[in-house]
Amino acid sequence: MIKYFFSTVFLCIATTLLYSQPGSESQKSFIHLTDTVISTEVKDQSHSSTCWVFGTNSLFESDLIKKYDTKLDLSEMFIARYAYIDKLKTWLATKGKTYFAGGGQFHDVIRVVKNYGIVPENVYRGIPNLKGSHDHTRLDTAMQRLGRRFLKAGKTNLSSTDIKQVNDTLDKYLGKVPTTFTYQMEQYTPGSFAQKLLHFENDYVELMSFADQPLYKKCLLDDKFNWAGDSLYNIPLDDMQILIDNALAKGWSVGWEGDVTEPGFSVFSGFAMLKDSVYNYNEERLKNYKTEATERDHMLHLVGIGKDEDGQKWYHLKNSWGSWANDNGYVFMSENYFKLKTVVLMVNKAALPEYLKEKLGIK
Repeated sequence: MIKYFFSTVFLCIATTLLYSQPGSESQKSFIHLTDTVISTEVKDQSHSSTCWVFGTNSLFESDLIKKYDTKLDLSEMFIARYAYIDKLKTWLATKGKTYFAGGGQFHDVIRVVKNYGIVPENVYRGIPNLKGSHDHTRLDTAMQRLGRRFLKAGKTNLSSTDIKQVNDTLDKYLGKVPTTFTYQMEQYTPGSFAQKLLHFENDYVELMSFADQPLYKKCLLDDKFNWAGDSLYNIPLDDMQILIDNALAKGWSVGWEGDVTEPGFSVFSGFAMLKDSVYNYNEERLKNYKTEATERDHMLHLVGIGKDEDGQKWYHLKNSWGSWANDNGYVFMSENYFKLKTVVLMVNKAALPEYLKEKLGIK
């Protein structure tokens, strides 16, 4: 998850000229959403590689509405800040062998919430002057330089002085994090806010589908973004789709991670579709992932499912490129695009079908 949004936009501009989608505007009117979940306002990650936070926070926000009828606007940059610190610690401990940059994964958000808490967006925007949009170009460069300096000095862990340097750098580009704040006339710390308002422990699971891994077991996904070495449940592709059908029917949404660098993913039309048919998805998915023809370059929030007038299934996903991009910030993804280009899903355990819970040993 390291591609900035403007890079993706330029890619999409070029590929849209090569791969047109005639009639896509009229096609939207024929897609009937059979199940859809309430989602919060579309945000803009702008010039930051933080789609992983935007997608996960959006999932949490929808789940909070479902579970507690509570609408929250959670701070993405609070999460990004503390994840940067954790990535640096691991990078130094492994002598520079793990991933250390602005990207991340679903479980990175959960880790930060458990260890550091979380705050509302209006408490910490992550823009020091409170003007403009997110731009992490200088932040990422500064963190890389600081990390390399620590590594060159032979540090494998951070002293209190080192931590102060790191926080001073993060303060400069993201602003200082308040130790306490007021929400609805009550005072909180980031930790107490997360405990009272989010109060989840092990509510979420991440799932993937690769033919070379044992089914219904937790497996390590070999990927540079998995800097913490987390394991994910490996399930058949058919189960992934059943999971989504079941989740949305029950009012749960799903976090989606996969490849959006395909020509068929258009920032303008609001569609993600493949031009060619695939006959063996399991074989093709694995080959594309191993050769990096499928990249893990973006996270979206899957909030709806429906069919068009020909009976073809479409998934409806919320993006984090602002409301001007795609279809007011949303994307319709075809079933074949989903089956070939999905890498990871994250969902609340309550959304899993009972048979899948049994096979995974989840209570």
